[in-house]
Amino acid sequence: PTTNSRRPCKTTSWQRTMMQVQPLTGSHNRQAFDCGRVELNNWLRQVARQHQDKGLSKTFVAVEDHAPERIGGFYALTLAEIDSTHLPSTWQKKFPRRIPGVRLGRLAVDVACHGKKLSELLLVDALIRAHRIHGDVNEISLFVNAFDEQAARFYQRFGFESLPDQPLLLFLPTAVAVLKP
Repeated sequence: PTTNSRRPCKTTSWQRTMMQVQPLTGSHNRQAFDCGRVELNNWLRQVARQHQDKGLSKTFVAVEDHAPERIGGFYALTLAEIDSTHLPSTWQKKFPRRIPGVRLGRLAVDVACHGKKLSELLLVDALIRAHRIHGDVNEISLFVNAFDEQAARFYQRFGFESLPDQPLLLFLPTAVAVLKP
């Protein structure tokens, strides 16, 4: 167990602390991360680096400038493809049958950073990275598997739409997410 003084986002001057999002490396302390969900903690601790080393996904972590080993939050990206017949009818006509995209997975924020808009920072970073990928390989959408209904509502606030037959699977066409890096 770590003390609050060793947790991210617990400094009295957190507002003045700069957070950066960077690829996960061996120098990041994955063991100290605690988002309050055992499944997500375990994925970061036990699976994230393995998937990254095998080329299955890429994990990005938010760290404070003054403590770059402490993880305040993370997300993972992987390439994905979905059948357009699962989309809402207004989108089905606009896309080919198989839609290439990027899947945003396992976005989580350490409990010490809850309420500090870090999840929004991570989502914007993921959108910017998806936009870059779109420019390089012409993927069409950003997909996300929401962990639960509360997470789905978070993504819907940013324009993501649930698939009619899978309400926890959401998508955002990259044409809608026009961000300039």
